[in-house]
Amino acid sequence: MTTLAELIDAFVAEKNKRDDLQEQVKECTERMAVLEKDIMKTMSDAGITQAGSDKASCHMRETQQPAIEDWSQFYDYVAKTNQFELLHKRLSSTAFKERWDAGENIPGTKAISVWDLRIVRK
Repeated sequence: MTTLAELIDAFVAEKNKRDDLQEQVKECTERMAVLEKDIMKTMSDAGITQAGSDKASCHMRETQQPAIEDWSQFYDYVAKTNQFELLHKRLSSTAFKERWDAGENIPGTKAISVWDLRIVRK
């Protein structure tokens, strides 16, 4: 039979493994970002949009992405046109907690209880 202490220790061992892997992923992602930038610069300097090697091919393209210049104008537009699909449906727990702690009632929302387990390594 596994004891509670053994379960906690096994959890910590797995968390340590995950943390090590996440650090490796972070380092790999940073190296990949540098390589991607270098590839794009080299292709741009050469005036090409496609290239390849024995292991892969790549192509570069320009796309249009949204960027907000004036949040007030944008929010007014969304509210007036009822185009809320332009926003992500995600709540800011921190902002809600601050307002609830200040006694503010936010229409259409409620607090729900969520259990989580926190294990602190020694």
